[in-house]
Amino acid sequence: MVQVPNKLIQILTMLSNVIDTRRQFYEQYKDIFCWYDVDNYACYDVLEVAPSTIERVRRAAASVWQVLTKAGEVMKRFDDQTLVEEFDYPEETLRLIRSNTQAPFIARCDFALTDDDIYLLECNAEVATFVVETFKMNGIVVNHFGKADPNINAESVLKRELNKYIEESARYLDKAPDECNIVFAALSKAPEDIGTVEYLRSLCKYSSRFCAVENLEMDEDYCYDDTGEIVDVIYRIYPTEWMVSDEDPKLGVGLWNYFEPLIYARKVALINPVSSFVLQNKALMALITELGSDFFSTDGLDCRNFLPTFMAPDQIKPPYVAKPTWGREGREVQIIKGADEVITNPDPEYTHYAKVYQQYVDLPCAFTEGEEYKLQLSCFLINGIPEGVAARIGKDVISNNSKFIPIGY
Repeated sequence: MVQVPNKLIQILTMLSNVIDTRRQFYEQYKDIFCWYDVDNYACYDVLEVAPSTIERVRRAAASVWQVLTKAGEVMKRFDDQTLVEEFDYPEETLRLIRSNTQAPFIARCDFALTDDDIYLLECNAEVATFVVETFKMNGIVVNHFGKADPNINAESVLKRELNKYIEESARYLDKAPDECNIVFAALSKAPEDIGTVEYLRSLCKYSSRFCAVENLEMDEDYCYDDTGEIVDVIYRIYPTEWMVSDEDPKLGVGLWNYFEPLIYARKVALINPVSSFVLQNKALMALITELGSDFFSTDGLDCRNFLPTFMAPDQIKPPYVAKPTWGREGREVQIIKGADEVITNPDPEYTHYAKVYQQYVDLPCAFTEGEEYKLQLSCFLINGIPEGVAARIGKDVISNNSKFIPIGY
């Protein structure tokens, strides 16, 4: 019989106890955070981050958001062929991209903190998740451990700005908000997405209801919820590129052919609006590199937090990261450190998209539960306000398999 060293037994016992304690703790909050236990996603620990670092991340988020929105306006002025062939925008979205002037309600910027500076890795401008973790659970966990929550005022800001945005969306439809049928929508088989919209719905002061995305129906005149009522405002966690490709399973008819005219005619308003789709595209970071810092500095904007990013691999030398323009959760990302050193997170659903090629930077390390991880800090923009800083840790690629680690000081 093989003898297991006592030291290893002690470590395994300690980890088992941590997992049991973690599960017991998070089980109390399963009604708002039911996905905590998938692959041990939520850490039962607090990563200490200095208040000065939190403030630097907020400042970086505010700065990059100004640059992104200015670049987005430039992007919308290109002709159709350039948008489709060079920057990978679906042709079916161009009319809404150009016509919709609403600013996004919520976005999440993901950052790498290096010894030199803070760099934007990507901006999730259209259907940002990680909301419950940042605005609710982070504070609960760090308070449990006796630490201070860097997001102590974040939920109140989120609530205030959500209701303000709903009011703006109602005005966009020429209605009063209490006259609108407001729906919060996500896929019925996506617990995290459902939990996210239900949490946001709990902050909405107007009458609203949840409706699964697949139960929304539409015709030439209106969009309808699962009770047959006309829908006015939809808070959705469902990307535009998915909507473009959706078909009615019975009729084989593209649903975008019905939905796009309704949005264009202001018969239904989306949160986030399709204008956020411009900023979601990672090709926007390549445009920022192409335009150069001088272009933005004339308006007092600073590009120091952006990494050089290109639309072709021959424009950059290793180490660099290849990402799909419309990629999400680290899927189909490649880290190319050299000819013989390539790290991949393959996903066949994302191979058909064009890619951007971004300069690679090392993420800092974090230690928890006996393991070393790479650390990524994120900051939300709520109606342009940098509020809500949180952390994820993972191995080589921060992806859907990464972990949520609460931060405090």
